[in-house]
Amino acid sequence: MSRLFESFEYLDRGWDVRVLETCSLRRLFAWLILLVFVLGADVAITAYPAFRFHRFDWTEALNMLAVGIVAFRYSRLIYRRLG
Repeated sequence: MSRLFESFEYLDRGWDVRVLETCSLRRLFAWLILLVFVLGADVAITAYPAFRFHRFDWTEALNMLAVGIVAFRYSRLIYRRLG
């Protein structure tokens, strides 16, 4: 007979375990490379009008923040799994 509330332990796994169930570490690294490229391009595209016209679009900053957080979490996950 199984332990009491054993099925809830399955639901209480970490986010990294759930991510790695659906995709491999190699695919996650490919996504990280793509996210870093998109983040760099977005920074360059946003920085040009900011320096040239002295205007800054805060919605782009929120977009860069969201992509940066996802890229940071994926990079930490890859580093922990490889180390």
